[in-house]
Formats: sequence, structure tokens, C-alpha cells
Amino acid sequence: MGVQPEPFLMSVAIAASTAFCTPVASPINTLVMGPGNYRFKDYVVIGVPLQIMALAIATLLIPVFLPFY
Repeated sequence: MGVQPEPFLMSVAIAASTAFCTPVASPINTLVMGPGNYRFKDYVVIGVPLQIMALAIATLLIPVFLPFY
């Protein structure tokens, strides 16, 4: 394709680290579920908008800092 691989690699890294939608996505989420008295729905309600926001910011900023050419 003739483009740099770094923007794609950074996109994969950010996507892998923004798993906020379920408590089983990360061990930390699972650990705080019991003591925090959270339900599965709480993770979805907060996690989906947070993940969409992270997607939008990453889509805008990755090409700025890591250009494709």
C-alpha cells in the first residue's frame, strides 16, 4: 500500500487497551465489580460512550502524530 505501519499498530494498541464495556474485559474491572457493588449493566452504560469517545479521539489524533506517508 505504500504507507507507514506505525499508525495501524498504534490503532491496534489503543483498541486493545480500551475494553471498557464488560467487567470480563480486564482483570481490574472484574476485581472492582464485587467491592464496588457494580452490575454488568453499569459497565455497559459507562463503557460504551467512553469507548466511542476513545475511538473518535484516536481516529482524529493518530494521523496527526503518526502520518501515513
